[in-house]
Amino acid sequence: MHEISIAGAIIDSVLDAAEKNNARKVKKVFLEIGELTALNPDQLKFIFETITKGTIAEGANYEIQVVKPSINCKKCSYNGHIEFFEKLHFFLPVIKCPQCNEPDVEIVAGRECCVKKISIS
Repeated sequence: MHEISIAGAIIDSVLDAAEKNNARKVKKVFLEIGELTALNPDQLKFIFETITKGTIAEGANYEIQVVKPSINCKKCSYNGHIEFFEKLHFFLPVIKCPQCNEPDVEIVAGRECCVKKISIS
């Protein structure tokens, strides 16, 4: 469950930004999570609720946008989304172009894990 360490890093970042802006309360956190990260948004929210107890982020709402994977194919120049089905969590997926079936691709979206903005008071 790699969500725990990543959730901790996200909350550290949120609390740091809130404190630098003299916040009394974190109301809402907006996140982008790429589908290729294999992070589960529901598990993240549960972990956030647990690890923020006693902090200014306790009770904050979390809006998580899941970003679909997108590639550029170096062989046929396909540029667009791909379907990603995580079959086995412990194996790295081989990402291939849906048009020419070649694995020589550049991933341009789907690996994000970032705090886009926070709402504070």
